[in-house]
Amino acid sequence: MNIGVELRQIVLGQTGGLTQLLKGVLDRATALAPEHTFHVFCTAFNRLLLDADRPNVRFHTLPLTSFYADVDALCSKHGVDVLFRGFPAESNLAFPLKRTVFQIPDIQHEIFPEFFEEEVLRSRRAAFDLALSEAGAIGTISEYARGTLRAHPKTEVKDIFLMPPALQDAHLGDAAGSCSKEELESIPQAPFFLFPANLWPHKNHERLLAAFDQFRKDLGTPFELVLTGHPAGWDALKSKFPDTPVHHLGFVRPELLRVLLERCAAMTFFSLHEGFGMPLLEAFDARTAVLCSNTTSLPEVGGDAVLACDPLDVSAIANTMLRFVRNPELRRDLIERGPARIKAYSWDASARSLIDALERVATRAANSHDSFLRPAVAGPLVTIITPSYNQGRFLRRTIESVLTQSYPNIELIVMDGGSTDESVEILKSYGDRINWVSEKDRGQTHAINKGLGEARGSILAYLNSDDVLLPGAVAMVVSYFEAHKRVSLIYGKAHYIDENDKITGDYRTAFYSKDALAEECIICQPATFWRRTLQDKIGVFDERLHYVMDYDYWLRAAVSGEGIVHVDHYLASSRLYADTKTLSARGKIYRELFDVCWKHNKYIGRDYFIGYWHHKIHEHHGILNRILGGKPFVHVVLGRMHYVYTSRCKRSPTAFGRVVLHKLRARRKRRASSDASGHLGSGQGARIRGFYPDNWVMPELYVKNPRQTLGWIGFLLGMSPTKQTVEIFVNGEKRLTQDLSANVQSRIVIPAVDQPVTELNFRFSKSHTDSAQRTVSFLLEATNVFNEQDISF
Repeated sequence: MNIGVELRQIVLGQTGGLTQLLKGVLDRATALAPEHTFHVFCTAFNRLLLDADRPNVRFHTLPLTSFYADVDALCSKHGVDVLFRGFPAESNLAFPLKRTVFQIPDIQHEIFPEFFEEEVLRSRRAAFDLALSEAGAIGTISEYARGTLRAHPKTEVKDIFLMPPALQDAHLGDAAGSCSKEELESIPQAPFFLFPANLWPHKNHERLLAAFDQFRKDLGTPFELVLTGHPAGWDALKSKFPDTPVHHLGFVRPELLRVLLERCAAMTFFSLHEGFGMPLLEAFDARTAVLCSNTTSLPEVGGDAVLACDPLDVSAIANTMLRFVRNPELRRDLIERGPARIKAYSWDASARSLIDALERVATRAANSHDSFLRPAVAGPLVTIITPSYNQGRFLRRTIESVLTQSYPNIELIVMDGGSTDESVEILKSYGDRINWVSEKDRGQTHAINKGLGEARGSILAYLNSDDVLLPGAVAMVVSYFEAHKRVSLIYGKAHYIDENDKITGDYRTAFYSKDALAEECIICQPATFWRRTLQDKIGVFDERLHYVMDYDYWLRAAVSGEGIVHVDHYLASSRLYADTKTLSARGKIYRELFDVCWKHNKYIGRDYFIGYWHHKIHEHHGILNRILGGKPFVHVVLGRMHYVYTSRCKRSPTAFGRVVLHKLRARRKRRASSDASGHLGSGQGARIRGFYPDNWVMPELYVKNPRQTLGWIGFLLGMSPTKQTVEIFVNGEKRLTQDLSANVQSRIVIPAVDQPVTELNFRFSKSHTDSAQRTVSFLLEATNVFNEQDISF
């Protein structure tokens, strides 16, 4: 069996216990099932999650920008039978949900929605609801978590199995000898409590610190508190407790965490919500007592080996600490009970549970003859509306592209606006194969709405009379809708074609998000289909609009919260030529664009402003063209200024006027520069320079303030396309030259220095020009020097 493993959402060090769970379960699963092949789909920033060097494990390090599209392509290429996803997330994956197993550790976002930003909460609900309703199976980590999943109103999945974490091997044995002097010196000499957790709201740090202050006051002797994990937000929290003896060590290596556990008085874990509570097992193994919450999964995991109280009660937490410190016998009892709790959990048992679930899902899918994007042979009626006026030279090509689709259940309605060319004769020639009417209308949008009023289909689309569908498009769309019941609108990729059907380029579609759609229209209209239920919810097209009624519709769909997905398949071709409406009325188009974007988002993407000023200066023969037409980049300056003014001042784009002209005079002597650098983080002060989003590295890679933890050994793992050398500079000083072989995986290790690393330079001796005419030297597969949060696209 071919098993896919999708890890896009996993960020090492920042996804909490989920990282440890997936590492432990997948490592054992790949070892216990040598008869199965595991295709691990990862990024350069989480590739290190698994170190499995086994013949049945194949790693695919994928670019962030096309991750899900690449997963679909590789699933199809390698015949993946079932896909395991490490965490639910909104995506454009076309792989059938019924052949997908999700890991869902908890539904904290439903229990504490106030801990999540609005967009994060919306995205989580969309992704989790889809998984809970349509997945083949769901794995979770405790009986408590399984109970909450089963009780969720969206849950329709019956196969919910347990795959809890167990003790990581890295926490076994004596770790002090593996720690550096710097690491050991970070440990307080005074007695201390330890709390190993990221600064997330549900971890309850603020109540812990308040309780710790109360505890110290009542105790009357020195005592300290040590925190580990992601330090984001620590400065703000520390400012509330300026006199509290608390040390935040940030991320620490497993060896140091083990020593901290061994030397602390007790581990505190007064979290408001846990799906499991992995640190409890680590503490038990280190023979460390645990003080924790009496809620969610912690009583299940801790049993009689913990001292628990209400995490919402600061006084109760303080009294629990005080009771523990003043009662040495209680501490001994808790420590002695810990090992029995460890034995209740094992990686082998959880791995076998996952393998069994994957086999069950694959068997069910095979028995139902489910196949990846199988052509639909019968199913819902698809209605396609074609508005047309005097488009006789293209109309037949448009109609034929619909009637020759492999999917049989299609209704084509042509709404002709009273054409005076050969259009009516063409329509008559099709007899009853199509429905059509030829009469005057109030424009294209009115024609589309009239057609939608006659439509009988449950899946809808409109196709302009000069565009064409590609073979198999409708079958693919129906298959996707049938496999993804929660998706209301899908859009695919599309070519641009000229008058003679020659492909001239691609429409710039992209993976869907509300923010991406607000930035620009990433949805290509002829490659878009939607359910009738979406139309019932948001209505038909706005007839006041004549150019951007489609973009307005997509924005309304986004605001509605309905599921929108991009599929990585070419579905249509959009004809672009001199007489098209979109090329002949650009000024009016921009005015409608600004109105629509402002109405729905109070935001307009920067590229729209730049395009608008390019039109006003270089395309429109007016006064601006005469004054500024000879300055090639002035439209970029004006566009950026217009964007900044509108975004920061929250003023309508029409309010720009004299303000922009005044600023233009002040800056007119500056030379504007384009943003099109083609790589990430190229601006002054950026963390990263010399890295492309598809993981290729330029001849020089520069990293400012690389990510470091105590005991950190930085590296780049990847492949050089040619035999060469790389020079490594640390803080501006050359430290090492390393030989790289051609097309062989190489690890470039950063030499250790006795000072903080603030700058790294990697200079490669050779490069080559790729198909995109870029100069590249090294293909990155994994690194701990920077992560995806340090880069921007």
